[in-house]
Amino acid sequence: MILLYLRPSSWSLPLFVHVLGATVLFGATLAVTVLVLVGRRQRQNAALLSRLAFRSVIGLVVPAWIVMRVGAQLIVDKEFPHNAPGWVNVGFAVSEPGLVLLLALAILAGAAARRGGTGRAAGTVAILAPIYLVALGVAWFAMSAKP
Repeated sequence: MILLYLRPSSWSLPLFVHVLGATVLFGATLAVTVLVLVGRRQRQNAALLSRLAFRSVIGLVVPAWIVMRVGAQLIVDKEFPHNAPGWVNVGFAVSEPGLVLLLALAILAGAAARRGGTGRAAGTVAILAPIYLVALGVAWFAMSAKP
């Protein structure tokens, strides 16, 4: 809390945007993971849960990634104009390839939703979503603990 008072007030909005986007991104990715994994176990609800997972990826995860990434770039440009510390690089290492993974996740979730939540696409989403969730957890730890 004291660090908030040590930062210039012009950094508050970009930092807030980044943290808000990252929080929504983590929560939405967790929701997609739960929907997909439950859909794999409950075959009678697989189609509904697969559609909800696809809509969550398109409506929440991808926009949250954009908000998080824009906020991250704005705050890094202000706070570390020349040389970013290692914990910032961990965030970039998760977010940059994360976009490719999210696009693949969106395509596969759409294919799974069209096929009723069954098949290889649904199985791949059930693998990729938890992997990205763990990667976000690692970035979250690096951002908050600053090891």
